[in-house]
Amino acid sequence: HVIGRRQRAKLGAEVGRAEGREGKLGVLLLLGAEAERLHQRRQDHATASAAAARRLADLTAEQQHHAEAGLTPLSAAELTTQLTALSAAGDVLQQKLGAAGNQLSQDDAARQLLAEGLRELQARQREEQRWQDLAEQIGSAKGDKFSQFAQGLTLSHLARLANLRLRQLTGRYSILKTPNRNLELQIIDHDQADTVRPMASLSGGESFLVSLALALGLSELAGYKARIESLFIDEGFGTLDPDSLNTALDALERLQHSGKMIGIISHVAGLKERIGTQIRVQPVAGGNSTVRVIDVVGTETECCA
Repeated sequence: HVIGRRQRAKLGAEVGRAEGREGKLGVLLLLGAEAERLHQRRQDHATASAAAARRLADLTAEQQHHAEAGLTPLSAAELTTQLTALSAAGDVLQQKLGAAGNQLSQDDAARQLLAEGLRELQARQREEQRWQDLAEQIGSAKGDKFSQFAQGLTLSHLARLANLRLRQLTGRYSILKTPNRNLELQIIDHDQADTVRPMASLSGGESFLVSLALALGLSELAGYKARIESLFIDEGFGTLDPDSLNTALDALERLQHSGKMIGIISHVAGLKERIGTQIRVQPVAGGNSTVRVIDVVGTETECCA
C-alpha cells in the first residue's frame, strides 16, 4: 500500500507536470497562430506599401510630365473656379463679337451706299463740268462768248477751206487757227520744220497769197447758203514775184472756169497779158476820167465820167 501510494503520488505528479506542459503547449500554439497572423499582416502591409510607393512614383512622374507640358498644378476646385470665370468672359466676348459683326454689316451697307453716292456724285460732277465748259465758252450776259465761240468754229472751217486753196498757190505754208483762241490765225512754215509763226511775220507777197487763199475759202464757205458769182480783189499783186504772180493768176483762172466772175483791181502792168477783159480808167482834163472796156478780142468801148 505504501508503494501504491507512492506510485499514485508519482503518477499524480506526472499528471500535474503533464497538465502544466499541456497548458504551456496551448499557449505556445496560440502564440504561434497570432505570430502567423501578424506575419501575414506584415507581408500584406509590405505589399501595400510597395504598391503605394509605385503609385507615388507614377503620380510623381505624371506630375513631372504635366509640369513639363505646362499643365496647371491647380486643384480641381481652383480649376472649376477659373473655368467658370473664363466661361463668363467667353460669353461677354461672344456678345461683343456679335455686336462687332452687326456693326461690320452696317459698315458694309454704309460703304456700299457711299460708293453709290460717290459714283452718282462723279457723274454729276462730269455733267457739271460739261456745262461749266460750255458756260466758259458761251456764257455771258450779252452773248459775246457764244458769238466768239461760234465764230471760232467758223474760222476753223474757213482755215480748212483756205488751206485747200493755199496748197494750189504755195506748198510752203498752211493756215492754223490758234488753239484756245477763237479769233486768231497763225501760219505753219513747212520749209522751216513746220514752225508755227504769226501772220505778221509774212512778207508782202506771202501775205497776199494767204489773203487770197482766205478770200477764196470764204467765198466757198459763204456759197453753202448763197451762191457767190463774183469775186473782186483789190491790189496786192504788186507784192508778188513773177512766179508767185503766175501761180495766183492760174488759181484765179481755175476759179473763173468754175463759173465765177473774178474782178482784179490793180496797177500791175503784167496783169494785162493774163486778163482777157479789162476796164481801164484814165484821168483826163477837168477832173474827169475816161473808162475803156477792152474785151478779149481787142474791141474797145470808151466813155467819160
